[in-house]
Amino acid sequence: MNPRKNIMTSREKTGVVVLGAGVAGLALATFLRKSDVPCVVIERRDRAYIQVRQRAGVVDARNVQTFERWGLADRLLAGPIAQTIDYRVNGSGRVFEVVGDAGSEGRFCTQQMLVHNLLRELIDVMGGDVRFEVGDVKIENEASSSPKITYSDASGPHVIACDYIAGCDADHGVSRTSIPEGVLTTHTHDFGYAWLAALVEAPLIGHPIMAASDHGFVAQLPRGPQRSRYYLQCALGDGPDDWPDARIWEEIRRRLCDDTIENAVVHDKEFVPLRSVVHAPMQYRNLFLAGDAAHLVPPTGAKGMNLALYDVDALAHALVSALRDHDTAALAGYTDAVLPGVWKYQDFSVWMTDTKHDAGDPTLRGQFHQMSARARLDELFSSPVAARLHSDYQRGMA
Repeated sequence: MNPRKNIMTSREKTGVVVLGAGVAGLALATFLRKSDVPCVVIERRDRAYIQVRQRAGVVDARNVQTFERWGLADRLLAGPIAQTIDYRVNGSGRVFEVVGDAGSEGRFCTQQMLVHNLLRELIDVMGGDVRFEVGDVKIENEASSSPKITYSDASGPHVIACDYIAGCDADHGVSRTSIPEGVLTTHTHDFGYAWLAALVEAPLIGHPIMAASDHGFVAQLPRGPQRSRYYLQCALGDGPDDWPDARIWEEIRRRLCDDTIENAVVHDKEFVPLRSVVHAPMQYRNLFLAGDAAHLVPPTGAKGMNLALYDVDALAHALVSALRDHDTAALAGYTDAVLPGVWKYQDFSVWMTDTKHDAGDPTLRGQFHQMSARARLDELFSSPVAARLHSDYQRGMA
């Protein structure tokens, strides 16, 4: 006798099923929970993995204000104010100070810290429902019936009927792939190179660094009091065997033109191809996409996590209006409301990526592009108008 035949399928009903427990999914669920809208978050990884995964490190000023409006900033955000960047060319640095209104500063708050705080707030404080280590997730989103999510875990199969589904499960999740072919238009741009992201046991001394050199791009950003992450431009096909620890430090010294930098422990290495992607529309029937499930930006502009938070702020308000106030107008207009901002920050991220990389290695796109990019960087320090516009983009207020 097959013992699995005796396992009963669990069936339940909720307002919103959120797929994915990254920053986007957890922030959305926290906003909904705070608004007394019932929701369930399901995640294929375990809680420990989600809490230690290292990703982005800056919450821009616009999203600091978002968390303030939801009454959550004091409990969720930590880290120093993010107001300066040391832009370097061949070792010569100039510190750019992000200008703006008082009280509208961004923060260096790592994704790891923000996720940890969101999990604590949503689960431990609010009693939210987050289910880890699920598999076999399938979406039913037909026009003639209410949406359903089916999945399995250690206790057996489950079915959750719901009013709406929020796809916050990143680029390779099931949300977007559940949408029939031909519904979405996908716009892509590949930059032709990648970043090696190395988490190291060495604190940032001074200002965050973004540096162009004749040998390629390098950046250093804080990831806690004793650690930082270096980003080094590399070839698309590179992997760990191409970048032993000794080469990482040799290239850091060479690209920063600083022989005094000492080797330190390298905790992990990731290789990130730089590309931009936009999928539109960001909704289909009762399924709504947010964050990396809907768009990707190169990390140069620090807009990936921030774009995700812009999405879920708008989506949370729309879902609250639909489920609490029975007004679906904002949900119907979700894509139209958020997509212009997505394209705006795609443009900023492309500008940052092209400028910082073209200003470096002249073999990338030639000396003409190198000198043109360096002129654009100079403009940030000679033109108040250029400086203010750049600041507004950095703050998320443009």
